[in-house]
Amino acid sequence: MITSKFSRSGSGLRMTVCGHAGHSASGNDIVCAAVSGLVYALIGYLANEIGIFKVNSFGAGYADVECGTLGEGAMKHCCIGLLQIALTYPDSLSVSGEAWGWSDSSALRCRMTV
Repeated sequence: MITSKFSRSGSGLRMTVCGHAGHSASGNDIVCAAVSGLVYALIGYLANEIGIFKVNSFGAGYADVECGTLGEGAMKHCCIGLLQIALTYPDSLSVSGEAWGWSDSSALRCRMTV
């Protein structure tokens, strides 16, 4: 299972994502691919548009990223995307959006499942 957590860190936000979904064989796991896509997009946005962020750790099955308040919208966007995935694959992904008081997918106003 992949666990992801969005929390407050000093004057900014922190995202940690850890694990593998285990939905399918390695290299063919759509949940891992979707999560990776969102995490890569977040880091790319923070690097290219915000410019002020810190990658504490990044590798296969793990990411730990911090940013200031300028990146909050991007962090929230990533969290909501992960929550949408977790609705469809609850055995493969868990999301904690404690930075905004969200403990599960009940925070979503519009639930999109496939």
